[in-house]
Amino acid sequence: TLLAEHQPATPGRTPDDPAAPDTLTALYLSANESGQFGAALDMVRSASRLRPTFRTAGEIDGLLTPVRLARGENGDGTQLVCLAGYMAPSGAHHYARFAAAFGQTRTIRALRLPGFAPGEPIPADVDALTQALAAAITRHATPGERTVLAGYSAGGWVARATAERLADLGDPAAGVVMIDSFSRSVPMGERYASAAVRGQTDRFDFVTGLGTQLTAMGGYLRAFDAFTPRALAAPTLAVRAAEWMPSEAGGADDRPPPPECADMVLEVPGDHYSLLEVHAPTTAAAVDAWLARLDNGETPTRDC
Repeated sequence: TLLAEHQPATPGRTPDDPAAPDTLTALYLSANESGQFGAALDMVRSASRLRPTFRTAGEIDGLLTPVRLARGENGDGTQLVCLAGYMAPSGAHHYARFAAAFGQTRTIRALRLPGFAPGEPIPADVDALTQALAAAITRHATPGERTVLAGYSAGGWVARATAERLADLGDPAAGVVMIDSFSRSVPMGERYASAAVRGQTDRFDFVTGLGTQLTAMGGYLRAFDAFTPRALAAPTLAVRAAEWMPSEAGGADDRPPPPECADMVLEVPGDHYSLLEVHAPTTAAAVDAWLARLDNGETPTRDC
């Protein structure tokens, strides 16, 4: 499983120790610790080229199944399908606290991305990915129930791309929620990148198969380098963390802005990580209020 029991660092670990990092992971951590963020990402991008890929949903048929995290009592309400992000550590577990905060008001499902578990291929491009995700979503959809796609961080762009695919198939999503996702046209500032990487690596302690996760991340980074969002009829909500990173509070906020394709931006308490952890209830409340507007027939739209 993706989640594993936390094992504290043990002095004198040998390379044969199963808890010791593999060479690629060790290099990634070392590069980030020395501030070489670009070099670390270039390395996993290059390594990902050696991973097997898939080009059609049929090649990974049956691999993806949405996991229900919350069951809504009102069958008329809009359901939320949360797509995992592609920055390691990736997985449906990011949405556990968020979904729990909804209680029984809405059905919340989560869908992981292919390639982040050992032995799985990665998508050859965004087209292959969205084909597979759209197939999994429609195969497990509840008839008559409206679906909004959501994604956290880079997962917001996965949700957006998948919504475009569903629209092309004639089965459009009712909306898209991008949780603390960033503009693709404005680069991330150095201070924020440093703080974000520290937050990322702090969460590696709870993940197994980091080499697999990192090379998958590299493949997804390459795939999304070529992605340009298109106009979408469904409304898009951007949820923005009110804080950036506590350790960098004294400096200027050099985060990229929210996605330009958002029709509405809602600010919620917390930073990039805590808004789905300790602040998950307020994040869920903000999203639920927006979904209620969709339930009432409001459909604000704007082209990307």
